[in-house]
Amino acid sequence: MSADGSKRCSTCREALPLDAFAVRRASADGRQNACRSCFSAYARRTRTRKLVAAPAVASDLKWCRRCDQVKGRDAFPAHRSTHDKLQTYCRECFADIYRQRRERAGQVSRPPNIPSGHKFCRGCERIKPLTEWSPRPRSADGYHFRCRECISRRDRERHLAATYGLSPDDLTELLALQDGRCAICLTAEAIHIDHDHADGRIRGVLCFRCNAAIGQLRDNPEVVRRAADYLEGRVIRMRRIHPSVVQITYPPERVPVVPIGPARPPLDIGEPRRLAMQG
Repeated sequence: MSADGSKRCSTCREALPLDAFAVRRASADGRQNACRSCFSAYARRTRTRKLVAAPAVASDLKWCRRCDQVKGRDAFPAHRSTHDKLQTYCRECFADIYRQRRERAGQVSRPPNIPSGHKFCRGCERIKPLTEWSPRPRSADGYHFRCRECISRRDRERHLAATYGLSPDDLTELLALQDGRCAICLTAEAIHIDHDHADGRIRGVLCFRCNAAIGQLRDNPEVVRRAADYLEGRVIRMRRIHPSVVQITYPPERVPVVPIGPARPPLDIGEPRRLAMQG
């Protein structure tokens, strides 16, 4: 804006008074950069739908400029700035515009015409029945934004990252090195990540039984070795040679395994009473 109160149009490059420019609060001087005539010519070239005259409709109806259909007033969103307090486009056209805008931005948009009793998941981008969704009272439809499968996968990824510092790709690579089997028994499916509780080092993926077994053995290699010797028949002998000293000896050879006889059949209800009376 010049000192005499005029402004130069950005299109026709003429210096015109401020009244020749439309109001625009976001600009520094509160006016449009192009004059009214240039802006009207631009609107006629690019906004042809706005030049179409609206047809005469009943008071309880309204004409949509985008789909060129006459619909009820409840089919249009509210807009306080218009003369009839309703938007120019109907709800379906606004939803289509919003969907196209999200697709151009590379975002996931909900498809139209979802059948009743179903919902679109933004995680897997699939339409699933409501039975595969968890309830969420705070949402508009009472269900979560993602299905149970996607929420479970997301929680699993967060747990891997927070607890072990692994990504799903890292876990997949680790399972491929073990052929999907437990690193100890080599037969069961590997489902539990085993790590060193001292330094957090990932040791491998185990089955439930093996993971619980080394946990019960306190993750101590010496205890595990003694357990293996015990299972192979090399029983450890301990003798106290001092009130505070215990001598541990290992037999040079394996102790012969003595077969155990069949277990005694369970007692009936009256047998413990008869044995007590005999004693």
